[in-house]
Amino acid sequence: MTRNNPYTTIAEKAGEYFFNGYHCAESVVAAACDVLPQIDTHKRETALTCSTCFGGGFGKSFDEACGVISGALIVLGLLYGRSKQGKSWDTPADLTALFREAFLRKHKTTHCGQLRERFGDENQMIECQKLVCEGTAELLQLIKEHEEQKNGRR
Repeated sequence: MTRNNPYTTIAEKAGEYFFNGYHCAESVVAAACDVLPQIDTHKRETALTCSTCFGGGFGKSFDEACGVISGALIVLGLLYGRSKQGKSWDTPADLTALFREAFLRKHKTTHCGQLRERFGDENQMIECQKLVCEGTAELLQLIKEHEEQKNGRR
């Protein structure tokens, strides 16, 4: 995890969620929702229930996207997604692309199974926890930068 990231503490909380019963996507969602003032208790619970299906590369298949990415996208959708037809979805699409590209640049894949294979059976849980922590911190930093830019504070 980035040592100078101001979100280190909440990223560590995501790691605790991971080791205490939530899977990757749920851990990212829970930790991010804990600190984002725009997300109330009801939205947090809804996002958590929606994230449940995305762990383990979609339903434990390990054949699709890493749950860290899925969890991050759920949070971005919760914050910036549209609820009416015809409204622009440029902001969530742009933020999604930025998060995905950063993940891909760092890990060379977004595929759950490939990551798990690279980690090996012995290190899989520890390495997945690291991904959860890093991904949560990077998500919160991305949101912060977007909000600062949107509000002209950059």
